[in-house]
Order: sequence, then structure tokens, then C-alpha cells
Amino acid sequence: MLTPSEQYGFDNDGRLVIRRTQDVESLIALNKHEAEVAPSMHGDAAVRKVGSIPFVIAEQWSRECGAAIGSKEFALYCKRKLMDGDSAAFRIKGA
Repeated sequence: MLTPSEQYGFDNDGRLVIRRTQDVESLIALNKHEAEVAPSMHGDAAVRKVGSIPFVIAEQWSRECGAAIGSKEFALYCKRKLMDGDSAAFRIKGA
């Protein structure tokens, strides 16, 4: 299930803590499948899907780079993150 879930609680200082999680195994499996069937960088395709990022990861990356999801700055940050080995599961074909 790709729907994020939230848990609410309080830390030792009494501040509200919201923990967002998301099971992304089906997304990773879909990325693997799409990597097998996706067109290569060569050919007639002017637009090509390079990856799928779970929403909770997109939120985290948005906070890290200080740019809104959907902005040009965010897209450039995502491209760098997708090329990182730690994010390889979200990559389909080159970024």
C-alpha cells in the first residue's frame, strides 16, 4: 500500500511529534519491472520516466533542499538524489 500513515505522540520535552511512514515495497518492485521494459536513453522518446519517489521521501527531500515539491530546484535535487546509490531503488533508467 502506497498511502502514507501518520503516528502522533509527544517527546520528552512535551513537543508534538508526527511520524510519517510509507510501505514502498510495491513501488520498488514496479520500478524494477519498469527498468526492464523502459526504453533506453537512445531512440525517439523525447520524454522518459527516470524513477518513482514515494511521497514521504519527496517530503523529506523537499525539506532537505528547501524547495517546494514541483519546483525546478526540487527537480534538480531529486536528480542528484536519484543518482546516489542510496536511492537506486527509486531509479528506473538514468536521471
